[in-house]
Amino acid sequence: MVMRKLLCLCAIALWAGSRSAAATRQAVLSAQAPHTQSAACPGYVAGNVSQTGDGFTAELTLAGPPCALYGRDIKRLKLGVRFDTKNRLHVHIKDSDGQQFQIPHGVIALDAGYGVRNASSSLWFDYFHDDSSGFGFRVSRGDQVIFDTVGHPLIFEDQYIEVTSNLPANANIYGMGESPDFFRRNPANTIKTLWNRGSPDLLQQNVYGSHSIYMELRDGLFHGAYLHNSHGMDIVLANSTIQYRVLGGTADFYFFGGPSALDVIDQYTEL
Repeated sequence: MVMRKLLCLCAIALWAGSRSAAATRQAVLSAQAPHTQSAACPGYVAGNVSQTGDGFTAELTLAGPPCALYGRDIKRLKLGVRFDTKNRLHVHIKDSDGQQFQIPHGVIALDAGYGVRNASSSLWFDYFHDDSSGFGFRVSRGDQVIFDTVGHPLIFEDQYIEVTSNLPANANIYGMGESPDFFRRNPANTIKTLWNRGSPDLLQQNVYGSHSIYMELRDGLFHGAYLHNSHGMDIVLANSTIQYRVLGGTADFYFFGGPSALDVIDQYTEL
Protein backbone atom coordinates (compact mmCIF):
# COMPACT_ATOMS: atom_id res chain seq x y z
CA MET A 1 0.00 0.00 0.00
CA VAL A 2 2.82 2.40 0.86
CA MET A 3 4.59 1.79 -2.46
CA ARG A 4 1.30 2.12 -4.37
CA LYS A 5 0.75 5.53 -2.82
CA LEU A 6 4.34 6.54 -3.57
CA LEU A 7 4.04 5.53 -7.22
CA CYS A 8 0.79 7.49 -7.55
CA LEU A 9 2.46 10.52 -5.97
CA CYS A 10 5.42 10.20 -8.36
CA ALA A 11 3.09 10.05 -11.35
CA ILE A 12 1.18 13.14 -10.20
CA ALA A 13 4.35 15.10 -9.41
CA LEU A 14 5.98 14.23 -12.73
CA TRP A 15 2.84 14.96 -14.76
CA ALA A 16 2.52 18.35 -13.10
CA GLY A 17 6.18 19.27 -13.61
CA SER A 18 6.98 22.42 -15.51
CA ARG A 19 9.00 22.70 -18.72
CA SER A 20 11.88 24.06 -16.68
CA ALA A 21 11.89 20.87 -14.59
CA ALA A 22 11.94 18.79 -17.77
CA ALA A 23 14.85 20.86 -19.09
CA THR A 24 16.66 20.35 -15.81
CA ARG A 25 16.11 16.60 -16.12
CA GLN A 26 17.73 16.59 -19.56
CA ALA A 27 20.71 18.45 -18.13
CA VAL A 28 20.99 15.90 -15.32
CA LEU A 29 20.74 12.98 -17.72
CA SER A 30 23.45 14.41 -19.94
CA ALA A 31 25.75 15.24 -17.05
CA GLN A 32 29.16 13.60 -17.04
CA ALA A 33 30.28 10.86 -14.68
CA PRO A 34 30.50 11.59 -10.94
CA HIS A 35 32.97 14.24 -9.74
CA THR A 36 33.58 15.97 -13.08
CA GLN A 37 31.23 18.91 -12.53
CA SER A 38 30.63 18.88 -8.79
CA ALA A 39 34.19 18.49 -7.50
CA ALA A 40 34.68 22.27 -7.37
CA CYS A 41 31.57 22.87 -5.26
CA PRO A 42 32.31 24.01 -1.70
CA GLY A 43 30.04 21.68 0.25
CA TYR A 44 28.80 22.55 3.72
CA VAL A 45 30.12 23.08 7.25
CA ALA A 46 28.37 21.47 10.24
CA GLY A 47 27.70 23.36 13.46
CA ASN A 48 25.31 23.84 16.39
CA VAL A 49 25.03 20.14 17.14
CA SER A 50 22.26 19.26 19.58
CA GLN A 51 21.93 15.78 21.08
CA THR A 52 18.57 14.06 21.43
CA GLY A 53 17.63 10.86 23.20
CA ASP A 54 17.77 8.83 19.98
CA GLY A 55 20.10 10.86 17.76
CA PHE A 56 21.07 14.49 17.15
CA THR A 57 20.45 17.54 14.99
CA ALA A 58 22.88 20.02 13.45
CA GLU A 59 23.00 23.01 11.14
CA LEU A 60 24.80 22.90 7.78
CA THR A 61 26.05 26.14 6.22
CA LEU A 62 27.33 26.57 2.67
CA ALA A 63 31.13 26.59 2.90
CA GLY A 64 31.95 28.87 -0.03
CA PRO A 65 30.67 30.51 -3.23
CA PRO A 66 27.55 28.87 -4.67
CA CYS A 67 27.92 26.29 -7.43
CA ALA A 68 24.59 26.99 -9.15
CA LEU A 69 24.89 23.80 -11.20
CA TYR A 70 21.16 23.53 -11.95
CA GLY A 71 19.52 25.98 -9.58
CA ARG A 72 19.97 28.22 -6.56
CA ASP A 73 22.22 26.90 -3.81
CA ILE A 74 20.45 26.80 -0.44
CA LYS A 75 22.82 28.29 2.10
CA ARG A 76 21.37 26.92 5.35
CA LEU A 77 20.32 23.31 5.92
CA LYS A 78 19.20 21.17 8.83
CA LEU A 79 20.61 17.72 9.52
CA GLY A 80 18.57 15.26 11.54
CA VAL A 81 19.92 11.86 12.59
CA ARG A 82 17.67 9.38 14.38
CA PHE A 83 18.15 5.74 15.30
CA ASP A 84 14.60 4.62 14.51
CA THR A 85 15.07 0.98 15.49
CA LYS A 86 17.95 -1.35 16.23
CA ASN A 87 18.52 -1.94 12.52
CA ARG A 88 17.21 1.25 10.90
CA LEU A 89 18.86 4.68 10.78
CA HIS A 90 17.17 7.84 9.50
CA VAL A 91 19.33 10.64 8.09
CA HIS A 92 17.45 13.69 6.81
CA ILE A 93 19.04 16.79 5.27
CA LYS A 94 16.55 19.53 4.46
CA ASP A 95 16.42 23.29 3.94
CA SER A 96 16.19 25.32 7.14
CA ASP A 97 13.27 27.40 5.82
CA GLY A 98 11.18 24.32 4.97
CA GLN A 99 10.38 25.46 1.44
CA GLN A 100 11.54 22.33 -0.40
CA PHE A 101 8.81 19.81 -1.19
CA GLN A 102 8.59 16.76 1.06
CA ILE A 103 6.19 13.85 0.66
CA PRO A 104 3.29 14.71 3.00
CA HIS A 105 2.80 12.44 5.98
CA GLY A 106 -0.90 12.30 5.11
CA VAL A 107 -0.07 10.75 1.73
CA ILE A 108 2.52 8.24 2.94
CA ALA A 109 2.60 7.80 6.70
CA LEU A 110 5.98 6.22 7.36
CA ASP A 111 6.53 4.38 10.62
CA ALA A 112 8.91 6.44 12.75
CA GLY A 113 9.95 3.46 14.84
CA TYR A 114 10.28 3.39 18.59
CA GLY A 115 13.64 5.16 18.75
CA VAL A 116 16.76 3.70 20.36
CA ARG A 117 19.96 5.08 21.76
CA ASN A 118 23.09 4.89 19.63
CA ALA A 119 24.59 2.22 21.86
CA SER A 120 21.57 -0.04 21.20
CA SER A 121 21.73 0.33 17.41
CA SER A 122 23.49 -2.02 14.99
CA LEU A 123 24.29 1.06 12.85
CA TRP A 124 26.62 3.93 13.66
CA PHE A 125 26.71 7.49 12.27
CA ASP A 126 29.81 9.71 12.09
CA TYR A 127 30.31 13.05 10.36
CA PHE A 128 33.53 14.66 9.17
CA HIS A 129 34.88 17.82 7.58
CA ASP A 130 37.11 17.62 4.52
CA ASP A 131 39.05 20.75 3.56
CA SER A 132 38.19 20.38 -0.13
CA SER A 133 34.64 18.98 0.00
CA GLY A 134 33.24 20.08 3.37
CA PHE A 135 30.74 18.06 5.38
CA GLY A 136 30.55 14.33 4.85
CA PHE A 137 29.16 11.40 6.80
CA ARG A 138 29.62 7.66 7.23
CA VAL A 139 27.15 4.99 8.23
CA SER A 140 28.78 1.90 9.71
CA ARG A 141 27.69 -1.56 10.81
CA GLY A 142 30.29 -2.78 13.24
CA ASP A 143 33.69 -2.25 11.60
CA GLN A 144 32.19 -2.06 8.11
CA VAL A 145 31.38 1.32 6.53
CA ILE A 146 28.26 0.84 4.39
CA PHE A 147 27.65 4.44 3.23
CA ASP A 148 30.42 7.03 2.94
CA THR A 149 30.04 10.53 1.47
CA VAL A 150 33.39 11.84 2.77
CA GLY A 151 35.42 13.43 -0.01
CA HIS A 152 32.36 14.33 -2.11
CA PRO A 153 30.66 17.72 -1.68
CA LEU A 154 27.00 17.77 -0.80
CA ILE A 155 25.12 19.85 -3.38
CA PHE A 156 21.75 21.14 -2.25
CA GLU A 157 19.97 23.49 -4.65
CA ASP A 158 16.30 24.34 -5.07
CA GLN A 159 16.11 22.22 -8.25
CA TYR A 160 19.02 19.83 -7.80
CA ILE A 161 20.44 17.68 -5.01
CA GLU A 162 23.57 15.55 -5.34
CA VAL A 163 24.78 13.01 -2.79
CA THR A 164 27.70 10.68 -3.56
CA SER A 165 28.87 7.68 -1.56
CA ASN A 166 32.01 5.59 -2.01
CA LEU A 167 31.68 1.92 -2.98
CA PRO A 168 34.19 -0.94 -2.96
CA ALA A 169 35.58 -2.05 -6.30
CA ASN A 170 33.16 -4.28 -8.25
CA ALA A 171 30.37 -3.73 -5.71
CA ASN A 172 27.37 -6.06 -5.64
CA ILE A 173 24.40 -3.69 -6.02
CA TYR A 174 20.78 -4.75 -6.53
CA GLY A 175 17.57 -2.75 -6.91
CA MET A 176 17.02 0.82 -8.16
CA GLY A 177 14.04 0.52 -10.42
CA GLU A 178 11.60 -0.26 -11.94
CA SER A 179 13.95 -1.12 -14.82
CA PRO A 180 14.30 -4.43 -16.70
CA ASP A 181 18.00 -5.25 -16.46
CA PHE A 182 20.44 -7.82 -15.19
CA PHE A 183 19.72 -8.70 -11.56
CA ARG A 184 23.08 -7.38 -10.37
CA ARG A 185 23.66 -3.81 -11.51
CA ASN A 186 26.87 -3.00 -13.34
CA PRO A 187 28.89 -1.06 -10.74
CA ALA A 188 31.11 0.55 -13.36
CA ASN A 189 28.53 1.93 -15.77
CA THR A 190 24.89 2.17 -14.67
CA ILE A 191 22.44 5.06 -14.79
CA LYS A 192 19.03 4.24 -13.35
CA THR A 193 16.50 6.96 -14.12
CA LEU A 194 13.49 7.16 -11.84
CA TRP A 195 11.01 8.87 -14.13
CA ASN A 196 7.81 6.92 -14.74
CA ARG A 197 6.91 6.26 -18.36
CA GLY A 198 5.95 3.58 -20.85
CA SER A 199 8.60 2.39 -23.30
CA PRO A 200 8.47 -0.08 -26.22
CA ASP A 201 12.18 -0.88 -25.69
CA LEU A 202 12.30 -2.02 -22.06
CA LEU A 203 15.82 -3.34 -21.53
CA GLN A 204 17.71 -1.07 -19.12
CA GLN A 205 15.07 1.65 -19.57
CA ASN A 206 12.97 3.36 -16.90
CA VAL A 207 9.37 2.20 -17.06
CA TYR A 208 6.25 2.32 -14.87
CA GLY A 209 7.54 2.37 -11.29
CA SER A 210 10.01 4.33 -9.17
CA HIS A 211 11.77 2.54 -6.33
CA SER A 212 14.66 4.53 -4.90
CA ILE A 213 16.09 1.70 -2.80
CA TYR A 214 19.15 -0.43 -3.36
CA MET A 215 20.62 -3.43 -1.58
CA GLU A 216 24.30 -4.29 -1.41
CA LEU A 217 25.99 -7.60 -0.63
CA ARG A 218 29.36 -6.98 1.00
CA ASP A 219 31.54 -9.60 2.70
CA GLY A 220 28.61 -12.00 2.92
CA LEU A 221 26.25 -9.50 4.57
CA PHE A 222 23.46 -7.36 3.11
CA HIS A 223 22.49 -3.78 3.86
CA GLY A 224 20.18 -1.31 2.14
CA ALA A 225 19.54 2.40 1.60
CA TYR A 226 16.29 4.10 0.64
CA LEU A 227 15.84 7.73 -0.46
CA HIS A 228 12.35 9.00 0.39
CA ASN A 229 11.86 11.51 -2.42
CA SER A 230 9.19 11.68 -5.15
CA HIS A 231 11.13 13.85 -7.61
CA GLY A 232 12.67 12.54 -10.79
CA MET A 233 16.23 11.37 -10.28
CA ASP A 234 19.20 9.48 -11.65
CA ILE A 235 21.08 6.97 -9.54
CA VAL A 236 24.53 6.53 -11.06
CA LEU A 237 27.07 3.77 -10.48
CA ALA A 238 30.53 4.72 -11.74
CA ASN A 239 34.07 5.33 -10.50
CA SER A 240 33.50 3.17 -7.37
CA THR A 241 30.66 5.42 -6.22
CA ILE A 242 26.90 5.56 -6.09
CA GLN A 243 25.62 9.03 -6.83
CA TYR A 244 22.10 10.44 -6.45
CA ARG A 245 21.13 13.29 -8.79
CA VAL A 246 17.69 14.50 -7.75
CA LEU A 247 15.52 17.26 -9.20
CA GLY A 248 14.54 18.77 -5.85
CA GLY A 249 13.01 18.01 -2.48
CA THR A 250 15.23 16.90 0.39
CA ALA A 251 17.85 14.23 1.07
CA ASP A 252 15.72 11.93 3.23
CA PHE A 253 17.63 8.66 3.68
CA TYR A 254 16.85 5.47 5.56
CA PHE A 255 19.59 2.88 6.09
CA PHE A 256 18.86 -0.76 6.85
CA GLY A 257 21.39 -2.96 8.63
CA GLY A 258 20.17 -6.34 7.42
CA PRO A 259 22.24 -8.50 7.70
CA SER A 260 20.35 -10.88 5.38
CA ALA A 261 18.57 -9.89 2.16
CA LEU A 262 15.24 -10.85 3.73
CA ASP A 263 16.07 -8.71 6.77
CA VAL A 264 16.64 -5.67 4.55
CA ILE A 265 13.31 -6.20 2.79
CA ASP A 266 11.55 -6.61 6.14
CA GLN A 267 13.16 -3.44 7.50
CA TYR A 268 12.18 -1.53 4.36
CA THR A 269 8.57 -2.70 4.36
CA GLU A 270 8.27 -1.87 8.07
CA LEU A 271 8.33 1.76 6.95
